[in-house]
Amino acid sequence: MASSRGSRCRPLLPVLLGLTLLASGCQGAGVSEAGRERCRRLSAAAGNPFTATLSYLRCLPGTDRSLAMERAAMEKAAADRREALDACRRRQTRITTLMASLRSAEQELAAARNSPFRPSVAPPQPLDDGTESRYRPEDQRLDRERYEEALGAWEQQVAGERARWRQRREARITAAQDRLDRDAQALRDLQPDLFTGPASIEFNPVAVGRLRTGCSS
Repeated sequence: MASSRGSRCRPLLPVLLGLTLLASGCQGAGVSEAGRERCRRLSAAAGNPFTATLSYLRCLPGTDRSLAMERAAMEKAAADRREALDACRRRQTRITTLMASLRSAEQELAAARNSPFRPSVAPPQPLDDGTESRYRPEDQRLDRERYEEALGAWEQQVAGERARWRQRREARITAAQDRLDRDAQALRDLQPDLFTGPASIEFNPVAVGRLRTGCSS
């Protein structure tokens, strides 16, 4: 029986030897060391030498192409992650810049609305009745005329200054309000839940907290 089994196995030996020699020859036929190593690892799982050799031979022709495709996929995935991280950081920077700008516009708006009017010159000093009583009536009349003339000129000057102040104040208010509205709308477009309500410009602490965690989460 042992002799019979040996005779049946002997015809396979030349085939196995030929496959082994062929495999050895294919190792230098333009396949990279990384490709050959992959094929060796894959063929090591085979159940017997014949299957392992056959698996190795089948693996070799396409292994470098597979490795190249895998490397390209990994590089693309890494590039996509970097691009996503860069986009996140740009978005985060944009949001924080707009948040600071909005608060600045809010402060400017309040300052413009509360800005008082201050004349550039003080009014003329009123006449002192005690002093004037010591003068002759003619002199008193001249003093009153000069005072009223000075007071009229001052009132006219102040009226012009007040008109110009109102124009500047309205321009400041309009500019600050427009800036605040632009910043608020841009922030709503970038992160709709950033504010506590649809008409509010108060920041939602939860949304701000998520923003401050960065782009890694």
